[in-house]
Amino acid sequence: MVKVLMVFILDEGSEFNAPLSKVWALAQSETAHKHSSQIEPRRSMEGEHGVLAFGSKMPDGSVARHKMKVHLAPPVMQYYVPKGNKTGVIIVGDAMSKVIPESQLKGAVLMGLEVAFNEDVENLKRLQ
Repeated sequence: MVKVLMVFILDEGSEFNAPLSKVWALAQSETAHKHSSQIEPRRSMEGEHGVLAFGSKMPDGSVARHKMKVHLAPPVMQYYVPKGNKTGVIIVGDAMSKVIPESQLKGAVLMGLEVAFNEDVENLKRLQ
């Protein structure tokens, strides 16, 4: 049996320089909400769960393949906090992995969240 490792994630303090209405418009857009760090993203179904499979470029130039199940109530949640012309972002939950060592898991998750946040900052700039 493969051991599933889990770490608690709490990431507070990030802000989008856009009002909540624009952040929601981006989140709901299939054309504007792109993550360039995801190489060849594919969506599929496994039973009643959606699955997102994609690659990401590693520092040595190789591509690591990832597969994430999308749950109705995922283990890591993202909350948006309206702040006038800005929107705060809070990430909280339990991140899990079968392959990343426990000592590296939290850092890897936080790094991935930072990449996604920075991509969404750019996406918001392009959103009309």
